[in-house]
Amino acid sequence: MVEGYRWRLEIDELFSPRYREITETAESFLMSTQQLVAMFGDDAQLIDGELTAHDADGSTVDLTIRALDSTWWDVETTMQEVLDEISRLYSDAKALPWRSTGSL
Repeated sequence: MVEGYRWRLEIDELFSPRYREITETAESFLMSTQQLVAMFGDDAQLIDGELTAHDADGSTVDLTIRALDSTWWDVETTMQEVLDEISRLYSDAKALPWRSTGSL
């Protein structure tokens, strides 16, 4: 569903032995979904930060993921298929009234 997106990553707090590599890479360019997944393998944890999706042209897509701590994430989007998949994968996900109407 998000395979073709490119991501801008803003890191406020990150835990990883590859901290410098990840933060320098995140500052330099938009990452593909595959690069992002590979970067956050088994040894990296985004604790406070934001990921913003972009399309192939670099335009912002209506999908933002915010890490608030190591266990709490907000996903802001009006893309119903993304919301449906999150609800399917995470049964405890809840819509937040203080974000855009479709946010989880």
